[in-house]
Amino acid sequence: MPGMDLSSFDKVLKDVYGPAIQEQLSLMNVFSDFVEENETATWTGRQVRYPIHVGRNQGVGAAPENEALPVAGKQSYAEVIIPAKYNYGRVRLTAQVIKQSLTDRGAFERAMESEMTGLVRDLANDMERQRFSSGSGVLALVNGAVTDTTSYTIGVDSPYGVSAVVNGCRFLNPGMTVAVLDPTTDATVEGTFTVSSVNAAGTVVTMVGQIGAGRALSNNARIVRWNSTDASGLTNNLGHESMGLLGLIDDGTYVGTLHGVNRTVYPIFKSPVIGSIGTLELDEIQQGVDAVDELGKGDFGANGVFFCHHSVRRAYLSLLTADRQYTSGMPVKMDGGVAHAGIRRAGEITYGDRPWRIAKHAPYNMLFGVLKGSLTRYILVKGEWADDDGTVLRNVFGYDVWDGFYRLWDELHTDRPNDGFRLDGITAVPTINHIY
Repeated sequence: MPGMDLSSFDKVLKDVYGPAIQEQLSLMNVFSDFVEENETATWTGRQVRYPIHVGRNQGVGAAPENEALPVAGKQSYAEVIIPAKYNYGRVRLTAQVIKQSLTDRGAFERAMESEMTGLVRDLANDMERQRFSSGSGVLALVNGAVTDTTSYTIGVDSPYGVSAVVNGCRFLNPGMTVAVLDPTTDATVEGTFTVSSVNAAGTVVTMVGQIGAGRALSNNARIVRWNSTDASGLTNNLGHESMGLLGLIDDGTYVGTLHGVNRTVYPIFKSPVIGSIGTLELDEIQQGVDAVDELGKGDFGANGVFFCHHSVRRAYLSLLTADRQYTSGMPVKMDGGVAHAGIRRAGEITYGDRPWRIAKHAPYNMLFGVLKGSLTRYILVKGEWADDDGTVLRNVFGYDVWDGFYRLWDELHTDRPNDGFRLDGITAVPTINHIY
């Protein structure tokens, strides 16, 4: 039956656009915000150095009348050396996209503003990951040797290089360029790739664009960001990222020498680490609190803060179920869950009145106890668009293309690692959520 229908009238109909781009990415950086609450120190020059007192004069003792005095001893000192770590972000835009997005009529957002503002947020997101790391730059490990040199599908595990078989892809995202490094030789690059996709289970990543084709990948090879634009593949993040909690609050497991101080030679620069926890118990948390009370100089009971992944906090919440108060055989409050279960800052779940803060980038199966005020962010460049020649965007010679980069130079440090503690190996099953 002839007549007008939607298919006939389609070219006349309009598309109605919403008012703005809707943000889908999480912009919360919980630990970075906490770091800013602590001390920051700006500096110029090559590095920060200061001495630390690491040993007492042991020339003391009791002696009977007319006997030799104790052998003379001395105070012991070491030197902390804090280098700057250099982080960058880069944008490139064609003149066409800049010009054709200058008005609301032409685009939802100005391309230049969108790219430059977005890059600063994206670098902040990566810095949040670094704040929990050991400064190694390791994103994950290859899970199982890849012998088929034509395959770009790789099993991965151990985010941060920390033993955890689940969600090895949590820090790998499409478009990211990565290098795969031999597990025993830092300088050996087994391949460089661009991440194409990750599977829903977080265990397999598909890569494209291998440089160094024909080489197999070793089991436990390290996956790091790759910055090089040539075929060498040697310019990568390994060892160049900022120090994070895994190295600051550590007993030498992940960082044997912290900012120039060898923790084997000077064990006082270690943090109390209680390993192989298994099922979390309140007593184990108290062991950590007691350890820093014995070893550190701060008051964790008044100024301590706990940091962990959501899954570890769930393990803690399961301990509190038995502590609900009942009256006349009925619970005081009948709703499920606990108060403040979703709050990220002060006022959330506590242990001994000290808050638990959850962070999406926190390592799995670990709990950190951090003394507020014990961390210092040493800042060489707080964060700026490079404009040393008077311009932020520079022309790419021979093209109508414009390039700019953002830089952030700093390092995170603690002058007393034994003011914090860590619990390892907590039984806590994370939900496999990919971090974009």
